[in-house]
Amino acid sequence: MFKRPIFAALLVLTVLAPIRAADKEAPKSNKPAVIVRLAALDHLRSNLRYLTEVVGEAEKAKQLDELIKSKLGEKGLQGIDATKPLGAYGWIGQFGIDSQAVFLVPIADKKAFLDLLSDTLDVKPEKGDDDVYTMNVEKLPVTIYFRFANGYAYITARDKEVLDKDKLRAPAAVLAGGQVGVASITVHIDEVPAGLKENALAVIENQLADLKEREMVGHSEAQKKFRDAAVDELSAQIKLLFQHGGAATLRLDLDRKDGDLSLTASVAGKPGSPLADKIRALGQIQSWTAALVHPNSALKGELNMSLPQKLRGLLGPVLRDMEKQMLAKAKDENQREVLNTLLEGIMPTLKAAELDTAIDLRGPNDKGLYTLVAGIKVKDGTKMERSFLKAAARFPKLINLDAEKVEQVNIHRINPDNNTNSGAQRTLGNNPVYVAFQHEVLFLSAGEKGLSALKEALAAAPRTGKVIELQMALARLTPLFDNPEQVDIARQVFGDGKGGDRLRLSIEGGNALTLHLFLKTKLIDYVNRVEKAKKK
Repeated sequence: MFKRPIFAALLVLTVLAPIRAADKEAPKSNKPAVIVRLAALDHLRSNLRYLTEVVGEAEKAKQLDELIKSKLGEKGLQGIDATKPLGAYGWIGQFGIDSQAVFLVPIADKKAFLDLLSDTLDVKPEKGDDDVYTMNVEKLPVTIYFRFANGYAYITARDKEVLDKDKLRAPAAVLAGGQVGVASITVHIDEVPAGLKENALAVIENQLADLKEREMVGHSEAQKKFRDAAVDELSAQIKLLFQHGGAATLRLDLDRKDGDLSLTASVAGKPGSPLADKIRALGQIQSWTAALVHPNSALKGELNMSLPQKLRGLLGPVLRDMEKQMLAKAKDENQREVLNTLLEGIMPTLKAAELDTAIDLRGPNDKGLYTLVAGIKVKDGTKMERSFLKAAARFPKLINLDAEKVEQVNIHRINPDNNTNSGAQRTLGNNPVYVAFQHEVLFLSAGEKGLSALKEALAAAPRTGKVIELQMALARLTPLFDNPEQVDIARQVFGDGKGGDRLRLSIEGGNALTLHLFLKTKLIDYVNRVEKAKKK
């Protein structure tokens, strides 16, 4: 039995996926609940070899390739078109085990494929009058069915009716261009039976309820109430997803030529649903700080989010408790008064619980120094600025108020002194910090070109922001490394090439809530070399 292990593994998946209960209910719609897509076998094999080489294991890559060849046998997977993608689609039954699945295998030669089945499984497929082939394989508890259509073999187990000609899904519908990648899976949440979703939700709610039962030693009653409300809000959002969720997709992509690796996860709401409206709103966020991005960035982060209304009402008491604790830790009355003044300006922003902030680290220049510019939206910026001016007046030598001006906006300068952190000096140099308030936004800059960066930020217009975005150019950050060996490894991996050191993580709304992770494969090589160096 099973002379080619890889092919046998594919067959077992075909068998296990649709195993069903004795009493079967027809799928509630013709729309598959699950779609799986895989790149062509040749591409998968090349990608595996490439990634093995990326981590510096060229010899192992060669050995792995030879191993795959040996497992395939002398004739390989004859009859299968290794240049076309593979796929599967299926429907989820109300009991889970009563699900149905169809696998799509690209065919180059029908006769050769039939010979492959006979040689591998020691059984000859029998063709019926309906052009559906039947196989009863020893030690498999179910009957295998398949038919040829559209250049593919459509394979299933038990449920022969899903192979009726009028029920077959066209390859273009399952494996649409631009949707395959290396591998991807789509689950249509709205096609999952309600009973299954209710059972899953009950399990999740029980787990969340356990969180509320845990003691919070050393925390105030207000903090406990906020924790419980946050758990309830999380439960409500999960319920909203189960009730109104549409397509959820996970996809892996690899571009060997450019060395790009990306992972994308997305979820959409059913059209017109409350979930779809929420996700769409997340794609329309107007941010004053999102424009801080710069092409010379070494590190950039952006965050735009807010607490649900139910939690904001409970946040005030939590913040008051924190304020009391901070003031109680003040060393003397003078420090307490300064801290109290600053807290008076900050508290309205914290209570509003709306975060619109970004930070951008640019450089390094030829001296190895960086420029930092950051911004955060504040509540009642005029009041915050008054609090800042009041506190700053106590330190006239350290802080020069109204040192610069851009139109009607005053720029305040905080001068470096002997207490400046040595790490900050190494990163930003012995340069001032600049502060300005505009459009309910607090801007801050520092470093070699801190003043010009701040003026540039003050002149920028608001734009659509992302919920979360983090970008990093690792080679640009090497001057900050303490370990010279890591600096040397970075130089070996990235050289003078631009862009080969990039990593980007983002979450944004729109038609779907999408998480996107992108990185250059040279980063994998770098991390692998660093780990090997640690073991020496």
